[in-house]
Amino acid sequence: MQSRILVGDAANTLEYALGVARRLNCLAENPTETGCGSCLSCKVFDKNSHPDTFMVEGTKASGIGVDDVRQQIIAPMATKPFKYKHKVFVIQKAETLTPQAQNSLLKTIEEPAPYGVFLFLAAHEFNFLPTILSRCSLEKIGHQTNPTTNQPDLQLQEIAKDLIESTQNMDMLEAFLSYRSFEPYKDSKETLQTLLNLMYCYAGEKISAAAQAGEPISNRLLAATKIIQETKKILTQNGNTQLALELMMAKITNG
Repeated sequence: MQSRILVGDAANTLEYALGVARRLNCLAENPTETGCGSCLSCKVFDKNSHPDTFMVEGTKASGIGVDDVRQQIIAPMATKPFKYKHKVFVIQKAETLTPQAQNSLLKTIEEPAPYGVFLFLAAHEFNFLPTILSRCSLEKIGHQTNPTTNQPDLQLQEIAKDLIESTQNMDMLEAFLSYRSFEPYKDSKETLQTLLNLMYCYAGEKISAAAQAGEPISNRLLAATKIIQETKKILTQNGNTQLALELMMAKITNG
């Protein structure tokens, strides 16, 4: 796919993305995974002056906004590559893309020009809209940790997967009864947030995998990513935990 979300720590994802960008415009007949290193394109790339590689960053502390996307991605994409085969956009700290910025980028990655390649570097995938996740491949680079805890509980990971899988077939009664999976953690808001993050992550992976395989994407999965994020906000505002989680599962089931 021309759009890839690379999840991992900043150093690993940047190193990987730069290798991909270097190889894509390498002029060697059979380049290595990171390019040959000796052709004109690779040499210019190594001097940080490649005309068809774009390093995208937010200009405000709040993250990457609409203006950043328009000026650093959409505008350059309007013209063909200056000299080489691809225009490669390396979007750093992509998890800070605002929802508005992601929406403004949607058409560009949905109907990309054949020369456009987008590499989203992110610490996690929890903030991406489902419309973005469905149009990107999702790749984990290097060692992974959950942003809310250094060592994610394997049991939590299994619960998150089971909950997302079960929503694809459960009825409304089962949706409300599924609160029992959350009940052991009801007194720990941090653990619940971690569990919801893991659910979002797993749903996102399934959306991305279906998109890559050209398979239809479940409406329940698409709904899940939005509803999980809404529920996370409710829990941070000290809403009724049981009610919030029961409604979340019911809404997901309702698609």
